[in-house]
Amino acid sequence: MEPGTISRSLLSDQVYELILASILDGTRAPGSRVVESEIARQLGISQAPVREAVKRLVHAGLVESLPRRGSYVTEISLRETEISRTMRASIESEAARIAAEEAGDAEFATLEGVVGRMRAAVDAEDWATFRALDLEFHRAVVSMTQRTVLVRLWQTLEPTLVSQRAIGDPAFSGDRSQVVAWHADLVEALRTGPDAAAAAFSAHASGALDIDEER
Repeated sequence: MEPGTISRSLLSDQVYELILASILDGTRAPGSRVVESEIARQLGISQAPVREAVKRLVHAGLVESLPRRGSYVTEISLRETEISRTMRASIESEAARIAAEEAGDAEFATLEGVVGRMRAAVDAEDWATFRALDLEFHRAVVSMTQRTVLVRLWQTLEPTLVSQRAIGDPAFSGDRSQVVAWHADLVEALRTGPDAAAAAFSAHASGALDIDEER
């Protein structure tokens, strides 16, 4: 990236999006250091907006700031990964059950639109966008429930899922077109009914489909 390519307005927001995209597409792996001075130098800006962006990422749980050691992309233990996967499956299965009962054509059209954009991202090999859309899909299903407790639980868990690469893993070695197909199937499960939706989202969140793909 050439110095000066970012406009001077809303610099911290733009830097935040750039760093976030690099986490989403796997350029910045879990445990890798986020060096504010280096980012500022690459972008040809002062460190102040970079510092503000990093603070936002720390608040979101995507970056960890260690005293006298610097900032690092959050790295989660295997045990924590197991816990968050279980929690995700619980949240999403309940959200899917409610959404299947209460969502209408407009909500289903929204999800289908996200799936379509995921397909376009695969065609463009735009993995940061693909991962962001994967997150958007699951966030949308939870939001459709209009249940405050589910929405807040998801908001708390989502940064951990990003750090663990539990959604849209940029290192995924399988066919991402298959991932798109899984999400299309999830929409159909929602249309089928509460029980089918809950079972489909639970299997998806638990990683069962990933295991089947590896086999």
